[in-house]
Amino acid sequence: MSENPPTKQEKTAEALIAELYALVRELHSKKQAEGIIASFEAVLRSNENEAERVNIAEHWRDFYRLRKYRRLMRRRRPTYQERMTPCSACGYPISHRHHLWDVATHGENMVTIQLCPNCHELQHLMYNALVRDSVYSQKLALHALKSPRVAPETAIKVLEWCRATIRYEADNGWIERFRTTDEWLDQRLGWSDYLKSHQLAASH
Repeated sequence: MSENPPTKQEKTAEALIAELYALVRELHSKKQAEGIIASFEAVLRSNENEAERVNIAEHWRDFYRLRKYRRLMRRRRPTYQERMTPCSACGYPISHRHHLWDVATHGENMVTIQLCPNCHELQHLMYNALVRDSVYSQKLALHALKSPRVAPETAIKVLEWCRATIRYEADNGWIERFRTTDEWLDQRLGWSDYLKSHQLAASH
């Protein structure tokens, strides 16, 4: 005679426990993880109430999910060498680490460039104008582009990195494809007119 198939609640408990143990193994060394899992197994074996087992597994699954999220979001402190690296756009001798892959989406990552505070700000203003439809950022970006203190070569480099991020996000389906087009760039930042005003080739 075959055993009774697992109930929906039992399947839920099994799935939660499997996810919990996977998170524990991801967040701890092998020895630590096995010790923690052994403790969970002892607690879960001693509790015959399936609903309570689900509650226990769900509580600790959520706890370790939060720990994983916090680890991902923890920004690595920039090194002295990074801060002393010149800005990749304008050459200013001190810079920030700018994430081309947004930390809020990808967590701390190595897809970065070094930008001084001003170029870093300009990059975010351009991005927000093109992706988030921010009128506030659009006005500030246009104001910066009109300033003689921002070299056209610098603005072009900052925009190229900004558009690389936008194309990456569009390729992954996170934003609309039209935001990568030259037409949208002209509509939001008047880029063709900007290039003409500085007698720069439209290929930029």
